[in-house]
Amino acid sequence: KLSVPVTYHDPCQIARNAGVIDEPRYILSQLTDNFVEMSPEPKYNWCCGGGGGLVAMGEETLDFRMKSSRVKADQVRNTGAQVLATACENCHTQLSNINDHYKLGMNVQFLSSLIADALIR
Repeated sequence: KLSVPVTYHDPCQIARNAGVIDEPRYILSQLTDNFVEMSPEPKYNWCCGGGGGLVAMGEETLDFRMKSSRVKADQVRNTGAQVLATACENCHTQLSNINDHYKLGMNVQFLSSLIADALIR
């Protein structure tokens, strides 16, 4: 199991639209004994700001995306986690940009990558 604190970002479409909230946490409970929940609760977790095609537009939207994601950066920082997992490609890109921009010092990972790593350990 991972020994460092891990947190999870709930992608808007997966969590709020599809209602998939408990399943990623169950998976993470098998991968770490040190899961840290973000606040507010998952159903009302802040959007990362990468949806709506903004991430796909690349560098031309980076400044806007970083300004609009300060709340998410603070939310992530407040967990004290070292690993930030998510299950969405757009969120992963946006969270990686947030990590760099706000110097969070986190290891941003796909949930699927954490599972794959656990299978080969």
